[in-house]
Amino acid sequence: MDIAIGVAAAAMLAITGFVLGRSLGHTAGLSEGSSEAALRIKSVAESVARGRRPEGAPPGSPEAELQSALERGWSPRESERKAALLEAIGKVSSFLNTNVRRPLLEAGEAAEADELRERIERALGALSDLDFFLEEPSSERAGQDLTSLVQHVAHEFSGDQDIRLRLQLDSNPVRAVVSAPALMDGLYLILHNAARFGGNKTIDIAVQAADGRSFIQVRDRGQGFSSEALRRAFDPFYSTSSEGLGLGLPHARSLIELMGGHIELRNKPDGGAEVEVSFPSS
Repeated sequence: MDIAIGVAAAAMLAITGFVLGRSLGHTAGLSEGSSEAALRIKSVAESVARGRRPEGAPPGSPEAELQSALERGWSPRESERKAALLEAIGKVSSFLNTNVRRPLLEAGEAAEADELRERIERALGALSDLDFFLEEPSSERAGQDLTSLVQHVAHEFSGDQDIRLRLQLDSNPVRAVVSAPALMDGLYLILHNAARFGGNKTIDIAVQAADGRSFIQVRDRGQGFSSEALRRAFDPFYSTSSEGLGLGLPHARSLIELMGGHIELRNKPDGGAEVEVSFPSS
């Protein structure tokens, strides 16, 4: 968003600067006033690009009008970034306290070797989960059979989570050019989200091709997305669960879009939520 704001603002300011330059040039050439106006406009552009509220524009000046238009169109981002940073720090701190610090403290009180090992493994697993979100995804892509990849992930996930998965697979090949590891990671995160909010009920997975695209649809049987969750589900560190970091769906989206795919969230009319992933068919 910040990049988009900066680019859009820069484009608008460049056009305004050009018009101002021409207007002033007709009357006085490249005058000192034109240079000052250009500097003020540049200052506005730099402030907006950094997410800050521009200040000091003379009332009634072109840059003041532009500043007003920008403020009506985009809220300043500095306060939003600070709030997001505080939220992220709080989420990570809570996660580390619950999943790392507490198990290690309890490990010191464990009487049995097996219990000690279990608690240490839990703490190390939590750190590994954090590390997973920092890994660079594979950039190598090739034509893949999505049905085969989905079956592989479904088998792994059901073994880990003890949740029933029901697969609906197209009788014809469903193919797309993807990175197999990245797609499987993204799908696992989507299934994990469906399991957490689906009340441990059966999760449906459908794989099909239509209109030149290949689709994977994951549906849970929970309460569905709230209106806020539908709006913010891809925001990093947003979660309606106190136990989650809020990185699963955002990371899944990044993986999928890096491969040229698309992800959509929706609620089903008869209940539950659905996550749909699609790619151009190959």
